[in-house]
Amino acid sequence: MNKRTKGLDPIIYANTEILIIGTFPGEKSRDENQYYYDSRNQFWNIMSDVLNTDFLNLEYKNRINILQEYKIGLWDVIESAEIEGSLDKNIKKPEYNDFSHLTQVKKIICNGKAAEEKYKKNCKILNNVEVLRVPSSSSANNGSIGRSEQWKNAITGLL
Repeated sequence: MNKRTKGLDPIIYANTEILIIGTFPGEKSRDENQYYYDSRNQFWNIMSDVLNTDFLNLEYKNRINILQEYKIGLWDVIESAEIEGSLDKNIKKPEYNDFSHLTQVKKIICNGKAAEEKYKKNCKILNNVEVLRVPSSSSANNGSIGRSEQWKNAITGLL
């Protein structure tokens, strides 16, 4: 039996208007307490394209500061779960985060289909919040055509 594992704390500020949500952090992210830590995940490459900033050569805290300047926050749908490794298919007995207090958020961008489905099925949908899905930044989805462009279209509507 797997022990219960907690996800990462949200990166959300009073000025956060765009919230990017994944399903649950991968093992490397949990170990390092950093969103999208695994270099195979394309999140920071995509953000570099979308925001025209070289995130790859920045320390994590500087990456987060830049996201904050753009009013972008990060969180996950699942608060805790039993899981071995990083794959979503290995998530057992999930407990979900509560998004209901995030009244400043105008747009939630779901990082992949699984994040969108789990959010819509298990979380209280906020009123007057646009919910969009973009292709997952996961290394399991590296063949996605036009991924950066879809992310750019989703994010830049509020920038």
